Amino acid sequence: MIRCIEVALAIPDNEARTALATLRKLGIDLAALERADLYRCDVADADAERLVETLRTCETVYNPNKHILRVRADGRPGPGEVWIDQIGSESRPGSGPVSIAGRTLAGVAALERFTAWRLFAGRDQPAGPALVSLATETLLCNPAFQKATL
Repeated sequence: MIRCIEVALAIPDNEARTALATLRKLGIDLAALERADLYRCDVADADAERLVETLRTCETVYNPNKHILRVRADGRPGPGEVWIDQIGSESRPGSGPVSIAGRTLAGVAALERFTAWRLFAGRDQPAGPALVSLATETLLCNPAFQKATL
C-alpha cells in the first residue's frame, strides 16, 4: 500500500513566509503559501500503522512541540499543491532496507521525500493549475536538481 505522511510546522514557518513574499515581489499574486515535509512510502499493509508510530518517535522528523503529523488520503498532490523532490532521491524497491534518520522502516519497500507546497489564491481557495505552475517554475523548483509533481 502507498502511505503518505505529512509533517508540517504548527509554529510560524519562516521559509514559507519568505517564499510567499518573494513570489509576490516577482508578480505572482498569492493569498497564502504553506509548506510541509511529505513522506510517500510503499509499505506492507501489516506495517502501515507501525510506520506512522515510527515517524512519530523519530525526533529528527517529528517534534510534537512544533509539528503536526497527518496521514494523507491520497498519494498525489491535491488542488493548489505541488510536490518538489531531489532528482534521483527515491529509494528503489529491492535495493535493501529503507531507513530514515538512522531507523530502519519495517515493511517499507520504497520511500520518497517531498517538500509539499500548498498555494492559495484566496482565503481557503486553492490556487489554480496555471498559478501553481507559474510559482513552481519561478521559485519553488530548481530544475537543475529538483523535479516537480503537480
